[in-house]
Amino acid sequence: MDQILPDLILLTGLTGFCACLLVFARQRLSPSSEVVIDEINRLLPQTQCAQCGYPGCRPYAQAIAKGEAINRCPPGGDDVISNLASLLGRSETDLAEDLKEQSMAMLAVIRESECIGCTLCISACPVDAIVGAQQQMHTVVEDHCTGCELCLEPCPVDCIDLEPVSTPPLSEFPKETTACINCGWCESVCPRNLQPQLLYRARQNPEQLTGLDLHRCIECIHCDQVCPSNISLTAAFHTSKEIVSRQRQAEATHASNETRYLRRQARLNNIDNKIVSRPSSNDKAALLESLRARQ
Repeated sequence: MDQILPDLILLTGLTGFCACLLVFARQRLSPSSEVVIDEINRLLPQTQCAQCGYPGCRPYAQAIAKGEAINRCPPGGDDVISNLASLLGRSETDLAEDLKEQSMAMLAVIRESECIGCTLCISACPVDAIVGAQQQMHTVVEDHCTGCELCLEPCPVDCIDLEPVSTPPLSEFPKETTACINCGWCESVCPRNLQPQLLYRARQNPEQLTGLDLHRCIECIHCDQVCPSNISLTAAFHTSKEIVSRQRQAEATHASNETRYLRRQARLNNIDNKIVSRPSSNDKAALLESLRARQ
């Protein structure tokens, strides 16, 4: 009994110390709220459509970080819900019942002959994708439009249409009749010293393909000629390049959309601040009095 008591005290002390150490580590090593918000925002489509109930994608990301539901993004649909659930460790759910999923990208088109130049759509566009002037024809910059629909309601003459954006289909991967046996022959003949067998395994994973330097492949077909499984490696790499290219284009578009949205918000805030800081009648009177006193 005398021997057990010190052991229990020691065990209790070690347990308490480990618990304190874990709490400390969690506080020091857990990501900051801004890092979490950035990661959430990166997964959102950056259409800035406000259908989620927030004025833009980043405000929605901030709300999600505080516990808001992850199923309020119609443009993102099931893919965004799944990615957010995986990131945050939440359960996947269907899109919120009060929202309708947007099945494909849309583009706003102004029937310019009917436009009266009221500028209301310009004020409504969250990414400054509409250009024009008072009583002058307006037009949409196609590369900037996110299809958010926010310009439709303010238009007094209903001269704005939403049209679907067609995306050409990807080239299909060649059908594999015999699996890769990882013989390494393709690697031995590659003039760029790549690893074709690893590229083929990662053919649908843009991140891995980038890490394996897919862009350096010159599609010389040397690997096809020596493959004992008769796999069309060059055709597969061509399709893989399309996948990587589309992902990069989508990332660039998302970044551009967010940049224009943030610039617009900053501009509007600056205008509001200037309006708020305009001198009152008392300020003007005091200024005039001080000027007279200097004369």
